[in-house]
Amino acid sequence: MALGNGEKQAGTRTERQTYRRRRLMDISRLLPVLGALLLALPLLWPEATAHPAARGGVSMSTAIIYIFAVWIGLIAACFVFSLAVQRWADHWTGGRADGGSTEGRPSGRTEDR
Repeated sequence: MALGNGEKQAGTRTERQTYRRRRLMDISRLLPVLGALLLALPLLWPEATAHPAARGGVSMSTAIIYIFAVWIGLIAACFVFSLAVQRWADHWTGGRADGGSTEGRPSGRTEDR
């Protein structure tokens, strides 16, 4: 948002970071629910029967392959999500665990003299 003298509002960066943090929090809440729904989906599939005239059923092997594919997909989604959270946390805190910047401070190591 531009002000009358051509300067940009200082709060837009903070608002974007807050927005991104909230979206990451939304993903963290949604991912387990999505996983549970996807893993429960084979319970709704019709069962394949041994009778040749019965059509439209899903075999057990197809259901197991689906469950493992969903499981691998959830692992990949959690990995990508953890990278996004780590990147956001490093950016937000400046790469340090205590939130401070590393410039102009000693590293904390004791050197032998």
